Amino acid sequence: MAFVNELFERLKKSTTGTDVQEALASLGSITDPNERTRAAHETVTLIEKYANELLARGQYKNAAYQYYSGSQVIQKFLADPSSEQQWLLSSADALAKASQEHVSWDDLLGGAACMAISSLLRIQTGDWNVNQHLDTFIKSHDFSMNQAATGCLYIPYDLAGAVNPENPNPSSLQRASNYTESYLLNTKPAAMFYEGIKRAIEITRQKLMNVVKFPSIRAVFEFDHDIIFGEEFKLMVKIENVGEGIASGVSALITIPQMLNVISGSNSISIDQLKPKAYTEAEFLLLYPSGEGKEEMTIEIPVNVEYQDILLNKNSLSLGTAQIPIRFEKKAEILLDQLKSLEGTISERIAPLQSLTISEIQPLATNFSTIFNNICTETKSNIEVGEFSSASIGINQLEKMQSFIDPFVDFLLKYSEHSKNMLEEFQTVKENTKTLVNSLEKIKEQLSQQK
Repeated sequence: MAFVNELFERLKKSTTGTDVQEALASLGSITDPNERTRAAHETVTLIEKYANELLARGQYKNAAYQYYSGSQVIQKFLADPSSEQQWLLSSADALAKASQEHVSWDDLLGGAACMAISSLLRIQTGDWNVNQHLDTFIKSHDFSMNQAATGCLYIPYDLAGAVNPENPNPSSLQRASNYTESYLLNTKPAAMFYEGIKRAIEITRQKLMNVVKFPSIRAVFEFDHDIIFGEEFKLMVKIENVGEGIASGVSALITIPQMLNVISGSNSISIDQLKPKAYTEAEFLLLYPSGEGKEEMTIEIPVNVEYQDILLNKNSLSLGTAQIPIRFEKKAEILLDQLKSLEGTISERIAPLQSLTISEIQPLATNFSTIFNNICTETKSNIEVGEFSSASIGINQLEKMQSFIDPFVDFLLKYSEHSKNMLEEFQTVKENTKTLVNSLEKIKEQLSQQK
């Protein structure tokens, strides 16, 4: 509440009671925390008694200062927000009475100043509905001939209206700022309120940041994935609002390099408002006429935007750059040819593995085939969407597969054949063993009979 304190320092015309002065002066010198708290309570009680006496005598402005002083003591030494707010409201009530009774103080401007500070105090306690505290004063006086008083008085109206939780109106904040600059800066004695009210405006702006919703602008680029020199291509630049607030006065600049021929399209986008989830776009037909002996190059097309948010802040930012590769020949066709050749060669060479039945080998052959098919599918998909770097990695993986596929398949086939032979030999041994066992059983039976 530094701004209110500053205004009270400027408004203070008379001294406080002697006892109150002494109590306030002594608080800062007490070092014992418990003793300081006890003294703070006594000081608050003393201030309240003196303020009530001033109020009873009709010295509303001085009473208001006493109530405000009490709120500062509570804030600094007692840390009781609820009590502090009650004292601020008492100060606001006293100033409201001062504005009604003592309009002659610095003429109409004095009454307007009292009412303005009263309302600012209420705003500090969270009472943003200040209209009821201003309406009577406004209806009772003619402000048509005193612009400084009008500006001073309407500032709290606008600050409270700006952050009304039910219907925030940031334009009111701008109007309060305009009143301050237009009427209070060079008009005496209104100038004494200038710095304090500027601070109030800034505090309100900070509160408003938590109330209103803001836009967020981004650019989306869409263009052909496989562009060659001398071939026309399309570029779409979409400017969209992905935030929660309205962007006003949106102006986007799309910088097309001079090396590109613009067949159609405008390099600027302008729109009065861009609501949340809405977008606007620009479409271009472009041509890079010659590659100048280069096999490949990348064209950069930056986009910048300017707009205002609900607080009338002017925003200017870069939305990124479209990175458009241009080649001497179609990259997609080359990669597809390579993929087709590798896919056919490897498929042919691993075909014999499909007939393997050995349980130890079959999972290995199946996993190899699955990996191969996955790489082929992913590489083809990358080519189709223009992810040529990723597609080239897939081609490279298939080339490595091709380099060892023959010895790999030969090994599995030989292992399978060897396993098959071993199984047949084991089967023969098994049959021979069975025959031998039968023979021994017969011999054993004959010996038993002879005995």
